[in-house]
Amino acid sequence: MPNTGERIKEVREERGYGVDEFAKLLNISRSSLYRYEGAYEAKDLPISVGIKIAEMFNISLDWLACVSNVKYRNVLSNNDYDSLTEDGKKQVNDFTKFVKTKEGTEK
Repeated sequence: MPNTGERIKEVREERGYGVDEFAKLLNISRSSLYRYEGAYEAKDLPISVGIKIAEMFNISLDWLACVSNVKYRNVLSNNDYDSLTEDGKKQVNDFTKFVKTKEGTEK
């Protein structure tokens, strides 16, 4: 099971950022970023940094804190969903079920 630090590093590397560039983006020092990437638990990460990462990259704070395996926050609001046609809603629901089944989270 990954830890918080590994997930921070995963986000950074997926986006192609080096340590210096990512630290600058978060407005923290390089040494702080190394410390956070080495953090085993979410309590070792300042909430302000966690929120910044979550907001900048649409990442779930629950995922970052290792309490969920759902990485990305919802990108479709309830209002957006409600405005879809029935066919559009079916496609969203089918895709959601497909992803959950693939990840083993479908109940």
